[in-house]
Amino acid sequence: MTNLEQLREPVSKPDSRERGAALVLTLFAVVLLGTIVSAATFVAQQEYRGSRNTLVEQRAFAVSEFGLNTEISNWDRSRNLPPPVGMLVGAVDTTRVYVASGDSARVSIKRISDNAFWVISEGRANIGSLGLESGRQTGAYVRLAYPTISPGGAITSAGNVRVQGSSEVSGYEHNPAGWPQCASIAGDTVPAVLVAPGATVSAGPSNITSVPAIVYDSIAADSTTYVRYGTESWLTLTSNADITLPGGLYGADIEPTATPTGTCDYGNKFNWGEPLRPGTVAGCYGYYPIIYVQGGLKINGNGRGQGILLVNGDLEINGQFDFYGLVVLRDDLVKGNGTARIHGAVFAANLTDANPLSWLTGDQDIFYSTCAVESALRGSAILTRVKERHWSQIF
Repeated sequence: MTNLEQLREPVSKPDSRERGAALVLTLFAVVLLGTIVSAATFVAQQEYRGSRNTLVEQRAFAVSEFGLNTEISNWDRSRNLPPPVGMLVGAVDTTRVYVASGDSARVSIKRISDNAFWVISEGRANIGSLGLESGRQTGAYVRLAYPTISPGGAITSAGNVRVQGSSEVSGYEHNPAGWPQCASIAGDTVPAVLVAPGATVSAGPSNITSVPAIVYDSIAADSTTYVRYGTESWLTLTSNADITLPGGLYGADIEPTATPTGTCDYGNKFNWGEPLRPGTVAGCYGYYPIIYVQGGLKINGNGRGQGILLVNGDLEINGQFDFYGLVVLRDDLVKGNGTARIHGAVFAANLTDANPLSWLTGDQDIFYSTCAVESALRGSAILTRVKERHWSQIF
């Protein structure tokens, strides 16, 4: 066959069974790819929605924890006091609301016993543009840890005591004027002066008032009396002091102060609470700070305060100064000039002086007050966690 004939030979047609296979394969591939894309889009959308939900849930949990920790860290210690100032057992305070980055936590505090509280924080978070909202609730059991001190006298001293002039040390109960919690605190008469055996007490008949007026007891000679207070100690109190000052002379007036918004100014180291009822700063009524002075303290100004005063040395008061609560001295109460009055109790360890002597003269008085001491101890209480299952996530 010639080449020309080969060219003229008709080309054979494909089998009809093969026609359309490419189209089917193409359609199948398109459907498969579409399914994969749709599935990927669905999965991505679900992941996105799940992430959004997790985010808002975590924000709700975070703000719930923020409210819980803020309330415990900034505990209103007036709750610790006996009623009507403090909370009744079973009472609930739901007034606390905390806001962080637009989310909020409402905190409720319930007093479940004399020394224990149940704090619940319900956090709410939302992403308004997406219409998402979530809530989480956490809770914590906390208790009050405060020193248990039952003074055996208006002044307890390991050394000698001298009271002269018009000064008075009284072991009779003296409730601070206008303190409503005193009605819930039972008091009793104690000796005016409790001293170590062998110590001397120099005073006139009108300088010491109580029955009995003087008691000699080895408790006063025991050094642990001045550093151990039940579950607390000098170390734990000084380490948790609200106010720490170096020893020395302080001539500025010590008195309660308020912030520009009218609340108690806790940042002022010379604000030692408001013991007067009525007083000039009502917001400081429930403020009973622990004041730690790292050396001897000499006050040469007028003023007032309340709480627990810890002095790592002598205390000398000149001027018109009133203190309500507990005073613990590592050394002596030194003779001063003025009209100082202490409402509560004084401990003088007399540790370093060769001739230990606590000396009151002029018009300086110590009036025993169970209410002042108990209010100071409770008002300065440290908030601690219960030993087991302190924290829980409710939902």
